[in-house]
Amino acid sequence: MKRKYIAQALFIATTTLSSAGVLAEGHTNSPVRVAIDDQGIPYVQKDDSFGVWQRQALPYGQKALAASGGYFHYHFGTSPEDPGYAYYEGATFSISESGNAFRYQDSNWQPVTGCWGATDVSSFTVDHVYCVNGDGTLKKFNDTTENFEGNYRINNEVITKIDVALGGVIWAITESDKLYKFNGVSWEQQSIACGNLCTLKDIAVGSGQVYLVASVYGSNDGPQSVYTLKEGELVKFGAFYNIDVDREGVIWAISNYTRTVFYKRPGMSEFAEDPQMSQRVSSNIGG
Repeated sequence: MKRKYIAQALFIATTTLSSAGVLAEGHTNSPVRVAIDDQGIPYVQKDDSFGVWQRQALPYGQKALAASGGYFHYHFGTSPEDPGYAYYEGATFSISESGNAFRYQDSNWQPVTGCWGATDVSSFTVDHVYCVNGDGTLKKFNDTTENFEGNYRINNEVITKIDVALGGVIWAITESDKLYKFNGVSWEQQSIACGNLCTLKDIAVGSGQVYLVASVYGSNDGPQSVYTLKEGELVKFGAFYNIDVDREGVIWAISNYTRTVFYKRPGMSEFAEDPQMSQRVSSNIGG
């Protein structure tokens, strides 16, 4: 891991990913999440027991359209004299309404070049970060040059939304309401039985499950809801406007009715509303 991230860890308590209590929680590996409110303002959270959501607006009043989470790591020391070290891996990104890409670094959103007219971004570690370019192709983030580079396309399709899952596996929705999975060599179309009766809006993949945000003809749950994909069928999961799954299997969702943030941790039987975001209307969560 780059030396600069280790050095930043010495000052982690002063960053906005911290809070007054992060030193007390410094021995905890924690996902980093981003929620976007209805005004396009991102809120960044280190998902420890404090769970503080920090308001982090994009530069120059730009509105955020999409975002991806990251991870805060702690490495234990080897002796009582060696307390170990923590670092934030730098895999948190956002996309503005104008299609610009930003990376969350040094307590601020920093502009990143390489994407133009972007519509989405997703990450699974800093080695697997992709943006959906304005021409419906993907570009991959290069942590050495700190740019989005390359070109990943699906023949005769325009990509609109993606989610990067375990191991960097890419799932993509296209403009023609098709679902694809990249197997490392080529794109494989995935079967969806609803045909012309559904419009695919977004996707989240985690803990062995594929979640599709879709508008399904005849549904009474508002403009869109969340379904799981089981053997090509869409199975109703919940009346949620959007959804994401972090790297510890926590499901984050936005209610279709209140537009507030809910979560469900492994072992929980029901979703719980996040108390800090209960008074804030949200439009997107994570990547």
